[in-house]
Amino acid sequence: MFKRKIALVVPLLLLSCSSSKDFTGFSYDPPGVTNTKGAPVTEQMYRDIGIGESKVWVSNRMEGGRLSNFQQLSEDAFEVTIAPENAPINNSTWYAFRIWSEKTRTISLTLTYVDGRHRYIPKISANGTTYSLSDVEYDSSTGSATFPITISPVKKTISAQNLPGTRFSDLEDYIATDLPDFVTVKTAGTSNYGNPVYELIVDETVPDQPKKAILLLSRQHPPEISGYHTYQVFFERMLANDDLAVAFRKKFLIYAFPMLNPDGVIHGHWRHNAMGVDLNRDWKNFNQPETRAVRDALTPLASDPDIEVLYGLDFHSTDENLFYPINKEVPTKVDNFTQQWFPLVDADNPALNFRSEEFDTSSPISKNWMFKTFGCDALTFEVDDELTTAQIQQLGKSAAESFMKLMLDKTK
Repeated sequence: MFKRKIALVVPLLLLSCSSSKDFTGFSYDPPGVTNTKGAPVTEQMYRDIGIGESKVWVSNRMEGGRLSNFQQLSEDAFEVTIAPENAPINNSTWYAFRIWSEKTRTISLTLTYVDGRHRYIPKISANGTTYSLSDVEYDSSTGSATFPITISPVKKTISAQNLPGTRFSDLEDYIATDLPDFVTVKTAGTSNYGNPVYELIVDETVPDQPKKAILLLSRQHPPEISGYHTYQVFFERMLANDDLAVAFRKKFLIYAFPMLNPDGVIHGHWRHNAMGVDLNRDWKNFNQPETRAVRDALTPLASDPDIEVLYGLDFHSTDENLFYPINKEVPTKVDNFTQQWFPLVDADNPALNFRSEEFDTSSPISKNWMFKTFGCDALTFEVDDELTTAQIQQLGKSAAESFMKLMLDKTK
């Protein structure tokens, strides 16, 4: 069972901690993003709120819930306020709550954000079905969004992304029941709130032979659901029982960390962990237990004479489909693999309009730590926020297949 804390978190200064001095953040980062020692986080109150003569109710009492306040604007107009875990913060304005009423009625609902602006198209779930709203009115002056919704005594969930299959409890169910025998589950470490950072090790390699390895990371940023789903499909394709996947597993170990930020996922955070830190800026100083867990689990591979790490992927989401590779001028193992893989992914998914933007290795992000630790090529794999389930299935499956084929070819 996951662990939850409702408190004002005052960060402790850890030994041997410092902030990155040579990199201050990307253009979209808020000020101070590379100071990963921690910042005060005020967790939301978990509650049911009912207002009006004919009561309209909302509740954030759910895993991944995020709702700060609720008020009535007029007889049939209501406003939900959503605040982040702390600020300044990236504009990943996550929300998730339930809504219902004593009588069936149609209301106007406004989503208003503190320290952010509307980003995600609302997903409505009820009675096992989910749909995206198409009639959302965005107010560019306030950053709010307003839409009509019919409510009744039957509870509906309104969320930035569809929740089933993405929660920490879903991950725990998956690793308890759905993995083949050649996958070992370990706890690499624990989060600030004591939740496990799980490591999945896939090993069907030939005994007593040198091994190669790839690394998979996901869910450093809780709202980035489409990236997480792409990771899930990618990983599952590598576990398949066909000739390609079996041949790949005979040669390659896979080390996967599906959910690096369990506290943020559980508490519906916009981006940060329980200490108010962007984990993907903590791969130099390792001030946070989640990044330290991955570092400590993987670093021994660098000195293992029988294992050669050749590639690392970190799955994320943004407002487009995008590869962030290491600059092609930087020598890697396998050299410029991403530059050779990208056209294959693009060709298999022409409607997604993928593009690639190379970066140097100065920033304290996971991709660069993997390169600096193992000399391997590495990639930040960004997926559009609003991809459909069918698009994600096609992308994850085709990307895994072209990856395995190309990697097997390059390591003959």
